[in-house]
Amino acid sequence: MAHIPITILEQDPPLSGLTLENQGKVRDTHSLSGRNDLMLVRATKRVSAFDFVLPALILLKGEILTAMNHFWVTQVLGSFFKTDLVACGAEIDAFLEERYRGNVDLQKSGTIVKRFTSPKKEDIIRFALTGSALKDYLRTGEVCGHRLSPGLIDGNMLPTPLYTPSTKAAVGHDMNISVYDIIAEYGPKQEHWLLMMAGMMHQYARSKGILLADMKVETYEDILIDEKGTPDCCRFWDIIAWEKAQAKRKLPPSLDKQFVREECKRLGIDKLDPKNSADLAIVDKLTFDEHVCHMTTRIYRYIFWRLTGMQIEVYQHAKMGIDVRARRPKIEILLGSESDLPQIEDGLSYLRNNADFRVHVISCHRNPDLLRQFAENRQDGADLVIAGAGKSAQLPGVLKSWLCYYKRPEIPVVGVAFESKSEQADRAAIDAIEELPSQPVELDPAGHAYFGSKGFYDACVAAVEHEFLPKAFEPKPAKFNICQNS
Repeated sequence: MAHIPITILEQDPPLSGLTLENQGKVRDTHSLSGRNDLMLVRATKRVSAFDFVLPALILLKGEILTAMNHFWVTQVLGSFFKTDLVACGAEIDAFLEERYRGNVDLQKSGTIVKRFTSPKKEDIIRFALTGSALKDYLRTGEVCGHRLSPGLIDGNMLPTPLYTPSTKAAVGHDMNISVYDIIAEYGPKQEHWLLMMAGMMHQYARSKGILLADMKVETYEDILIDEKGTPDCCRFWDIIAWEKAQAKRKLPPSLDKQFVREECKRLGIDKLDPKNSADLAIVDKLTFDEHVCHMTTRIYRYIFWRLTGMQIEVYQHAKMGIDVRARRPKIEILLGSESDLPQIEDGLSYLRNNADFRVHVISCHRNPDLLRQFAENRQDGADLVIAGAGKSAQLPGVLKSWLCYYKRPEIPVVGVAFESKSEQADRAAIDAIEELPSQPVELDPAGHAYFGSKGFYDACVAAVEHEFLPKAFEPKPAKFNICQNS
């Protein structure tokens, strides 16, 4: 059993009534009455990093992991590779006692799988050089027995995908294993089919504009078991963001659990030992910033939408047969002037049936303190802000700046440039949104500012049907008195 902070067990307890066989860092495993060949695995809201279960819960995390696993198996891999999946979604009811049937929460997070012996290793396939592979490469020039060319930097794509297995430690850190040791024990076949499987997933992700940098899977002989293709066991990058970052010899933001890992590094968790009881106690008492939890939920929702083309609630209903209502987001609409009201009527007609919204008018130039107060106090519970203005259209960028100042960058701001009386004014409004440094305001799918009445309508549809990866301004140090006449 994994060590789990007591506060987390109280907030997200195991399923009562069923026999709990194992309580992992993230998943609980239950036995099924009369079916020794099957298990019920429930993904929780727990989150782990550096082999610690953290004192934090990530809303919707278990649901997204369950649905993502279902997606990869049923929509991409299932026809080509064997897996442990038996039932997911509403189909799990057929394997449960009557009192557990129709439990929507369990249908969202539970999966019926075949029972296999737990593997002694973990199989990792890498398409990019980063993480622990980079550390090995910088020290030895090799990764798990694979000799690489010199001069590679963090985030470089490898010339060919690499199979880089590791140990599977019950407690403590996994250690990389030479691929030749695995071949000696298991033969070359496993490496071959794992590279084929990962290649298929990598190719699919690329078709959605996503780079699969690396992935971890577990196998029993030639069968994929445990989770597959989730943001807990994969590293995902947006292709365009990766290209821009690599041009600066940097890494792009990860669309996975890396956001949590970075917070753990800030708190010093990566320097602690999960086998040390004193270190476990230290982690148990830590307080995680709510922003980290909210942002992680948004990241998980975003990568699920990018890869599946559906929001999690839509997928659960359409593909998993669960009685789930479509999400009805809470949207704040902020205009720079009442003269913009005629351009939002079509969009509001759409929102009335699909979202909860409020409309406000605040000029960022004439009411700067009111805009600051709005960013500080009026966003509780908001899923998204649509901010629109004409002429210079500074409102979206200034509002986002204030949200970042008040440590609320997880709230996306969709920018709309409203139509004015001149082409010059229209161009100025569009440029004020599109040319913001580090581009923290959300644009349309083609990378342009939403414009005019149609643009506002499209922004409303996107606010309801799409997911946004919230962005923030990149910090830039201020410098005073760099020149003076003394």
